[in-house]
Amino acid sequence: MDRPDDREPLVEIEGLRKLFDQSQGIIDTVLGREPQPVRAVDGVSLDIYPGDTVGIAGESGCGKTTLGKLLVKLYEPTEGSISFDGEEITDMTREDEREFRKRVQMIFQDPFESLNPRMTVYDTIAEPLKINEMTEGYDERRARVKQVLEDVGLGPAEVYLDAFPDELSGGERQRVAIARALVVDPDFIVCDEPVSMLDVSIRAGVLNLMQELQDEYDLTYLFISHDLSLIRYMCDRAGIMYLGNMVEQGPTDDVIDDPKHPYTEALFDAVPDVELGEDRRRANATGEVPSPRNPPSGCRYHPRCAHIIPPDGWGGSQEAFRRAFQFKLKAKRGELDADAARDDAGDAGDAVESLVEQGLTLDVPEEYRSETEIETGGHRVDASTLDLPSDASAALEESAEAVLDGDAEAAVAALDDVITTSCATREPRPLPSGTREVACHRYEDDGVEGIGGSDGGLNAAPAED
Repeated sequence: MDRPDDREPLVEIEGLRKLFDQSQGIIDTVLGREPQPVRAVDGVSLDIYPGDTVGIAGESGCGKTTLGKLLVKLYEPTEGSISFDGEEITDMTREDEREFRKRVQMIFQDPFESLNPRMTVYDTIAEPLKINEMTEGYDERRARVKQVLEDVGLGPAEVYLDAFPDELSGGERQRVAIARALVVDPDFIVCDEPVSMLDVSIRAGVLNLMQELQDEYDLTYLFISHDLSLIRYMCDRAGIMYLGNMVEQGPTDDVIDDPKHPYTEALFDAVPDVELGEDRRRANATGEVPSPRNPPSGCRYHPRCAHIIPPDGWGGSQEAFRRAFQFKLKAKRGELDADAARDDAGDAGDAVESLVEQGLTLDVPEEYRSETEIETGGHRVDASTLDLPSDASAALEESAEAVLDGDAEAAVAALDDVITTSCATREPRPLPSGTREVACHRYEDDGVEGIGGSDGGLNAAPAED
């Protein structure tokens, strides 16, 4: 499909992967197995156009910082390609790499750590000019440093030139870090949590400064942040990452106001609403984020997903399938408590029924729980109120009996033919949905193309103003 305009991307990322090898731990040694690599970035594709401000959001460990470091060549990719201004950056000559580093810079998260405490402000900002041989001598270099100090709001510059980082406030240090990035007159800056370490009272000033500098220096930004309000305030377009995958991308307002991917929905649900006085977690998601060393098969979000897809021919409700699938996951992980089920049932009770009701509970906030779950503190659900088909109910009972008999393998096998989902077996392709690209099986259609074939998303050029 044609692009909305004739502009070419400044940054093109295709199928990008970064795996970090791990040393063999005690458990790996005892079990005689090879350690699994950490899949920090796994198959990310996106385009960034000149003048854009693109935001990458996600929980800690999702791979967003690793992605940023790949774009500035602090890491080399395991697989995939990165092109900057039409040139592949993974195989550059020394001269090409020197030119690249003039045009691409990074602002790091912690201004207290990213500045050398033994270097003055002048030395810190002048260093990139020396390394890249961009000035004729000291006078020209000093004039350039003073200019960028004034540009970032540290004036008069003479006051700051001989200062050391420990003599500056947090906001002043981050402005020095911004000046260091700007001094080589770059085209593209990766901003990794640029204000997260700053006091709330000065964050807005730094962000407004960065917007002004974007116009003055004709910059393209990539913002990396867990702060969704920052992404909304600063960014034209947003991408959401989960366990190394890009699950949704598109115009920022659309992604935030009408999220399509279940993870995006949960991520924004979890943000407290000051106007409503809400200060607790509200995301309708189960469990914790899995390890990037051993991510789930298929869609990586499926073990936590509220919208997991039942198999064809499922005769019950989607909500009932979600609970049945959680039962299966608990059986696989050995999390079903047979002793507790026997205690709950008592001498005259049914331990199988008790274990089924235990396994069908969801570890979710109270507003998503059933009445029985609320009454029991989330320990049991009344299975008779769930829309479970008869074959699923029978399979759950058979699985519970196996757990009570101590046969974990049989407990899982009893569910394999009934409690199945494509979400666990097939990795979703990023597909167009309105202005977005979403990696979710719910948006699959035989006539739809994957990345590169949509009208929107980060892989489509924004219209000119």
